[in-house]
Amino acid sequence: MIGIDALVLDGASASAVGTTVDVLSAANRILGTPTFDLRFVSPGTEVVLRGGLTATAQPLTRAAPREVVVVPGLGAADPEELASRLAAPDVELAGRWLTTAHGHGTTVAASCTAVFVLGACGLLDERRCVTTWWLGSELARIAPNARVVIEEMVVRDGPIWTAGSAFAHIDLMLALLRFLGGAALTDELASRLVIDERSSQAAFLIPSHLSARDETVAALESFVRTHLDQPHTLASLAQWCRVSPRTLARRTDRAVGLSPMQLVQRVRLEHALHLLRTTDLPLGHIAASVGAADPATLHRLVKRHTGRSPGALRPGTRGHARANSIVGPAASTR
Repeated sequence: MIGIDALVLDGASASAVGTTVDVLSAANRILGTPTFDLRFVSPGTEVVLRGGLTATAQPLTRAAPREVVVVPGLGAADPEELASRLAAPDVELAGRWLTTAHGHGTTVAASCTAVFVLGACGLLDERRCVTTWWLGSELARIAPNARVVIEEMVVRDGPIWTAGSAFAHIDLMLALLRFLGGAALTDELASRLVIDERSSQAAFLIPSHLSARDETVAALESFVRTHLDQPHTLASLAQWCRVSPRTLARRTDRAVGLSPMQLVQRVRLEHALHLLRTTDLPLGHIAASVGAADPATLHRLVKRHTGRSPGALRPGTRGHARANSIVGPAASTR
């Protein structure tokens, strides 16, 4: 039996907590035996989830970490609320417990804003990690030694697993189950739960929202959006913004966690995805309109960031990519 601890903190996402329960329960039913033993742990004996739901938990002071710890999102809505939450005594206690668990060889997984708990206690240092796309730059500020990405849905770096938004928690659970139980179990779970793979957050990025943190970046995003079919270079973008290339790179990284050219690519991708989902324009026409070199280049870009081909995104077409392609080797349990 594999012991899995759900470390649940006050205000945690009720949907993520429920997803943890549902995925593990479904896995046990498929296997026909209680292979995965779920336990709730928390700084106290009772935790209040977002929306007022409550759950009973075993106090961390009496809970020795087991094989896997899963931490659902904190429920913080903005950087200010998140900073306040990270400074709270229960989060500090949770961070110390997670550090001990990691030291004992436990696999630690977190989604959405719970990734910040890992960052605050140093578990993300020198590791690739992801959080919800609109807080990527904030995570980079809080955990400056982490290698933050915002394009991927689930990232594994050694024993540390992180996932994007709150609803990416199901992707995190499937990735963990693939690692713990193999591809066949994950395929069956995805089929029974009717889950399509979401391998990237890029389709959900809203550059205009992100760039509002910096007036220069906001202006650049607007300029690129209205000149999608034109070629752009770092030098030309910096000249348009009337700053040096180095200054522009620094400001876009601080505002959106991307380089200037990556921002251009995101804006192009966003518009291409919109056209694919709302029109029947030929792929070549869409590629030209967003400044892609050719249809093949756009096809690769869409596939890399959504996990689906452009044709699967067309109106009336439902992609059938399943969680069997989530990255993570099947492994025997400890």
